[in-house]
Amino acid sequence: MKKIIAIVCFMITVQSLLSQININLTVAGRPPARLSDWANRRDVLTLIMGSSQAVRFDVKIKTEIKTLDGTVIGATNLNTAKTYTPLAGASTILNALDVLPLENIVFTGKHQTALLKTGKLPADNYMICVQLVRVPDYAPASAVTCKTFYLAAYQLPTLMLPSNEQELNKSIAQSAITFRWTPVVPASTTPVTYRLLVFEILENQKDVQALRSNQPLLDKNIVGTTQFIWQPQLSMMPYTAAADSLNASPQKGKKFIWTIQTLDNLGQPLNQTDGNGESMSEPKVFFVIDKNVAGKKKE
Repeated sequence: MKKIIAIVCFMITVQSLLSQININLTVAGRPPARLSDWANRRDVLTLIMGSSQAVRFDVKIKTEIKTLDGTVIGATNLNTAKTYTPLAGASTILNALDVLPLENIVFTGKHQTALLKTGKLPADNYMICVQLVRVPDYAPASAVTCKTFYLAAYQLPTLMLPSNEQELNKSIAQSAITFRWTPVVPASTTPVTYRLLVFEILENQKDVQALRSNQPLLDKNIVGTTQFIWQPQLSMMPYTAAADSLNASPQKGKKFIWTIQTLDNLGQPLNQTDGNGESMSEPKVFFVIDKNVAGKKKE
């Protein structure tokens, strides 16, 4: 009797294995940081499922997002997940819209907070695991397959020219000022926009105050390059009245502060978890002076 039971159990197990569906998962190693972008990119995630024999049951896709230590931070709500009917001898090709439908994935903790705020998970290494389960009992219908991916932490641009506290000659600056900065690192998988902002620092005004409260003299969105030539066509006074005395502060002519805000492909700050929450590069100050007058004063 025991032998018969064992044989029956073995046959059930074999039948179950034979009826499982084969799946093949491919995931880009460094996909876009914004998860909603995955659905628009067929090169990001592909799941192929197929069976050589007839399958007499429907399936759902069980997806889990994990950190590399195995902690599950997001999983499919199977009760509301879409149902698929595998076809014998045919392959079904699915993408991120099917495998990772954001409206049907339940995230937890800080990862849920980050997604609600920014549409992105915190920069880290992750693992996505996929398995087909039967309907309605959610018994395994395929093996579990997992792939790792990395969401990059971007280093914001560094401002190069004008350098900090650089003095520009009025005769040149009033017609053209060249701004240069380094690109975002690593290179984003989606286009980024560099928003160049220039503010005038008024007399007796702190640098940061000008950055936060003044209207920008220049507010320019730049794509595909890390340089811009500004033609300000402004009146550049050579010296302030205070700077004309022996006890004057070093502030000469007009004083400006500039920065770069880096935006993603949807026009949102690229790093929304950085210190200022706005993806602003460390600002720099520069002066526009009449160097001829400055030279005479030194004499």
